[in-house]
Amino acid sequence: MKIKVLHVIGGGEFGGAEQHILELLTILSQKDADPVVVCFYNSTFAQELRKRGIPVIVLDIYKRFDFRLIGGLTRVFQEENPDLIHTHGVKANFFSRLAARSLLNVPLLTTIHSILRYDYPNPMAYFLASRMEFLTRKWNDHYIAISRAIMKSLESEGVPPGKITLIHHGIALEDYQQADVNPSEIRREYSIPENAFVIGTVSRMVPVKGLHDLMDAMEPLVREHPDIHWLAVGDGPEKESLEAEAARRRISDHIHFTGFRKDIPRLLQAIDVFVSPSYSEGLGLSLLEAMTAKKPVISTLVGGIQDFLVDYETGIAIPVHEAEEIRQNILILKEDSSLREKLAESAYQAVLQDYTLTHMAERTKQVYENLIRRR
Repeated sequence: MKIKVLHVIGGGEFGGAEQHILELLTILSQKDADPVVVCFYNSTFAQELRKRGIPVIVLDIYKRFDFRLIGGLTRVFQEENPDLIHTHGVKANFFSRLAARSLLNVPLLTTIHSILRYDYPNPMAYFLASRMEFLTRKWNDHYIAISRAIMKSLESEGVPPGKITLIHHGIALEDYQQADVNPSEIRREYSIPENAFVIGTVSRMVPVKGLHDLMDAMEPLVREHPDIHWLAVGDGPEKESLEAEAARRRISDHIHFTGFRKDIPRLLQAIDVFVSPSYSEGLGLSLLEAMTAKKPVISTLVGGIQDFLVDYETGIAIPVHEAEEIRQNILILKEDSSLREKLAESAYQAVLQDYTLTHMAERTKQVYENLIRRR
């Protein structure tokens, strides 16, 4: 029989954690698991789950931080009677751990998708989030860390190594091999010249992603090389300030903001080099996606990116907060097509070895079975 797993996540955004769950459940539901997802928002993520035939329960009748949510989750847990509860994110972890105390012999598993202190730059917000997380960990049975950096962070916070399993995110390889996509059509869609050298980013537009550092690099790049353009994919609170910065620097016609897009594999076909100037990453999913699309990458060596980016082997590593390093390395790759091809092929082979959906699903299924067997 399939394992019935209840996943709980806020689901208000459609970032790396949401993409992780979507891909994981798509493959597990085929033969290994009977998943149900509980969300706190009826947003894009919930819609995408429904499109894939994955049952969704939306608890959006509660306010942003409402202790009545404990009762709502308790009722869902009792009605669904899962074999295991799998949570994602501080809010989902906190309320699910409190609600699950009413259940007997149901293991509670949490996937940690990022390092908490980088998610909350505001000291008060971090204090509250960390207390919510740390004070309820005593009711959790096991953790999945999506990178070695996260695993080490959990250990430093007192979680026993035996309660942590490292499982990297898997990539749907076939989605990124889009031979039928015409990059020229995508470039015309955003008024990018046919012969432009295009830098790509895919990220939430928040301070921790370091996009203002790339903006600092873009101004001299554009002045020196007018054929350079930036395709900036994503949305978030920093988008307006980045657009204003581009206008102030008078380079708006070289920076193309797409807003939120779901067709990332298609858009990646239109770029020449992918850049990630992030200050922190749980794993660096967008970087792995670019590598799967066989695009050379330039990135800061932070968080989970350290697991797969080897300088001048699978990409080019740069320090954080260094716009000049970004500028110089973009020019190096612009001028050396053979290096671009070498880095892209090596990166793709690294993805094939450790970051497939099959690998992720098999490891996760093993964790489920082990936890249920112990109970």
